Amino acid sequence: MFKTVFRWELRALRRDPAFWVVLIFGIVALGFALVNGERWRSHLNGVRAAAAQQDISACAVARASATRINSGQQLATFFDPRNAYVYANYLMSHYAVLPATPLAAFTVGQSDLLPSALPLAPGRLPSLTDSSEPENPHRLLIGRFDPAFAVIFLFPLLIMGLGYALLAGERERGTLALLLAQPLTLGALFAGKIMPRILLIGGLLVSFIVICAVIVPVSTWPRLALWSAVAIAYAAFWFALTAALVTRPGGTAMHAVTLAAAWLALTLLVPTGINLAVKTMAPVPSRVELILASRAATDKATAQRSKLLGAFYEDHPELAPAGGDGLHGADFITLQLVTGQRVERDLAPVLAHFSDQLARQQRLVEKLQYLSPALLAQSAFADAAGTGPARYAWFFEQARAHHSELRTFFEPRALRKEKFAAWDDVPGFDYVEEPIISVVTRLAPAVGALLFVALGFGLLSWLAPRRQIVA
Repeated sequence: MFKTVFRWELRALRRDPAFWVVLIFGIVALGFALVNGERWRSHLNGVRAAAAQQDISACAVARASATRINSGQQLATFFDPRNAYVYANYLMSHYAVLPATPLAAFTVGQSDLLPSALPLAPGRLPSLTDSSEPENPHRLLIGRFDPAFAVIFLFPLLIMGLGYALLAGERERGTLALLLAQPLTLGALFAGKIMPRILLIGGLLVSFIVICAVIVPVSTWPRLALWSAVAIAYAAFWFALTAALVTRPGGTAMHAVTLAAAWLALTLLVPTGINLAVKTMAPVPSRVELILASRAATDKATAQRSKLLGAFYEDHPELAPAGGDGLHGADFITLQLVTGQRVERDLAPVLAHFSDQLARQQRLVEKLQYLSPALLAQSAFADAAGTGPARYAWFFEQARAHHSELRTFFEPRALRKEKFAAWDDVPGFDYVEEPIISVVTRLAPAVGALLFVALGFGLLSWLAPRRQIVA
């Protein structure tokens, strides 16, 4: 009898205008979301290309300026690219660039919050919070309409719209008791009615994934498989929740309101509550406090710069100047270096506290996100697409290591007061992608949790007492 109900339900759906509305809306939503996401990915690629071009242009300008100076043209000391300190901290345009994965079009994630091209200079510590890519704050607040957004917020509404009247509609039309009078179990009837709807939403997702698999490079397929697993697990959760609620006593209106309330709570209210709880339990120190601490450390180091310079020359007597050097400003450059080192040393505890609080917030979010399937899926989608906090943290660690490499390259040359001409020899940044097994390890608990809860709701719907539905 399951096959009979299934075939009849398919014919009924094909004649139902709501079926075609849902199908067309789902296709249009996914298509528009993908175009919108691809537009953002193209913007990110443009930012990265511009950063690379700036680096090349700065090198060319430095070479041309040095040629003019060598031919007798006078330039101010702080425009002299032959000074290693001046070039590194004022003239060079050097970036650590995080390449976008093709799946960045699927989930914008934190790519509109954190910089994908991080400016680096030996005299400044790198920071992911100093974004050089300003964005509309209202857009940052509501997020971007990408495929992950469509799956997380719209697909549950489509699932609920197709399933809220599965059994209550039959009962209100007076046909449920008549159907059950046939050699048909309630379980077979329910399965036969919900399966076409599962095939509709599942087919929509699978078709989208197959089309994307043809478009993206083969090297991206592991991430695409992870993204697909999250999408399927999330859809399974909402199908199971819908099934569990529509098998409870009540009419179609009651089921529709209950499902809408569940969607509102799980996709909007609970994530908002988690955000407030995290900010309350692990508040990050004010950025104003960080700025004031930086100014205080700078003032303190400036007041002690003569003492710092003397101590430096005691430790490095071979670098002590024999006389003034107007070209390189020897004492000034050395003062800047030793003062910067002292400021960084004094600021280290403040920055560490700031970073610890951010890390604590992230740990709390990772624990509390299991209270909301929408928040859990959003985090998993971003991780699979390569736009989540884990990949940015991986990138930042490599950027910090490259920053140390730049210091090792420039500072000895600046302290030795060499005439600098190695603009083409500046170490470049080469990003190394994290192993895919690390992404799998992070995503497995999220996918497992969604499927486990979906299984629980599915069992509840299957075991719903017949008397509560028929009565």
